[in-house]
Amino acid sequence: MVTIGRRIGLYRFCGDIGRGNFSKVKLAVHQLTRDKVAIKVVDRGGLDAKALRMLSSEIATLECVHHPNILRLFEVVETLGRVYLVTEWIRGGELYNHITQGGPLREIHAAPLYKQLLLAVKHMHSLGFVHRDIKAENVLLLSEDRLKLADFGFSTQLINGANQKLDTFCGSPPYAAPELFSDDHYIGAPVDIWALGILLYFMVVGNMPFRAPTIPGLKAAILKGDYLLPGQLSLPCIRLIQRILIHIPARRPSIEEMLTSQFVCYPKLSAELMQYEINLRTKPVKRSGFWVRSKSRRLRKSYSLRERYMEVTNKPPINMNTRKNEGVFVDNFLHPIEINRDLPNEPNKDPSKPNTPKRSFFCGTLKKKVSPMEMEKERQLANGNGCENRQWNADVAIDCPLFKNYDIETGDFIMLPTDTDDLTLVKPLEYEARQLLDELGVTSQMLREAMQNGPRSDIIGAYRIIVNRLQKQSWLARKHVELALQEMPKIEKKMERSCCIL
Repeated sequence: MVTIGRRIGLYRFCGDIGRGNFSKVKLAVHQLTRDKVAIKVVDRGGLDAKALRMLSSEIATLECVHHPNILRLFEVVETLGRVYLVTEWIRGGELYNHITQGGPLREIHAAPLYKQLLLAVKHMHSLGFVHRDIKAENVLLLSEDRLKLADFGFSTQLINGANQKLDTFCGSPPYAAPELFSDDHYIGAPVDIWALGILLYFMVVGNMPFRAPTIPGLKAAILKGDYLLPGQLSLPCIRLIQRILIHIPARRPSIEEMLTSQFVCYPKLSAELMQYEINLRTKPVKRSGFWVRSKSRRLRKSYSLRERYMEVTNKPPINMNTRKNEGVFVDNFLHPIEINRDLPNEPNKDPSKPNTPKRSFFCGTLKKKVSPMEMEKERQLANGNGCENRQWNADVAIDCPLFKNYDIETGDFIMLPTDTDDLTLVKPLEYEARQLLDELGVTSQMLREAMQNGPRSDIIGAYRIIVNRLQKQSWLARKHVELALQEMPKIEKKMERSCCIL
């Protein structure tokens, strides 16, 4: 492979994306498919033996783990002085920059993103790999509700099983588990789970639970185990964070248990619990005969739910410790929270009184005031086109990726094509990818001959780029339809009011 000017292989460089200790990340365009990619340029001269092993480990891991929430490796180009890792380009950037610039995420937004991280790590662990460097800087945002896990330089494969002992200190110190500072052997999976707990704290709080100006001070803080949980966090989020940040590795939850927690399974529960407590602590507004909208009420509606919750409840921070974890949050980690059963009812409420709202004289129908027993029936729309019966009609092309479900495909053909010329035996995603490549001049015979070179073949690189493009188009098509359905105009039921003039 020859490098000429601003080109390497079939890729033309367009600009710089980022820079690391021993590498640079550049934006490039594939000259055959016209897709944008990210290329990590590693200088061989600045690498020692350990760094070279890390580079080989990263390539080997990315070849084996292909998941919708894991960064996709397309091609590896090697020259005498450099190694080029060609990966998919993620437009949204790092999760770390998104939070440091825009503040912590709302829990209802953090939960779906966190679930994708759990699924990605679960996929790695099921194949015998551990990441060992999970942090916000290594999480890339594809959009506001989708992410990818990246940077597998510290990853390793557990050849001797899940309980294999490791002895290399890896990762970022703020995310490091306590056992990494003990100068002893450790197990890889609990280290990843601890880092996931630190990352969840950073996502919903905006800073780190353990902080110190120096590495020795940070080590002492992590081993001591004291940290604070802000009072504005919901109970499901508090329980999950405390359940993960446990000093003893064997007592930390598994990925399956974390996926079944209420914070992950029911993202709306956190908002419902906050709204419930706000209603308990807020006095109901009494309507007068004359409806006046004050400025204070307009300002109150502009508050976010978390700001309103903090203002009303004014809860102090909760003192936590990773060594003292025998509390109710740990014991009842997977116990479901029910608002009507686990939380107190409204204070000073007489259950014998009916729960019928009082009606004011003004702005109410005269018929209801004269005779409460005569209830006005709900009016049905004359044309019968209610919101619940309304169907969304749209002209969608037959070949729209929406109906192909390409995004959920995770078979081996994602990375390497099937060794056959009979296209009737391959999956629909691979079939369409091969058709597109054939239009570009890449035949099935060329694909089969290039399989033995794996990621170091430019033909395999083009194949992976086309497959990734089709999967992304499938996801975007479904996303556009969901947004269109959400923005459909709803038929609002108008209430006719009559007023008695005295």
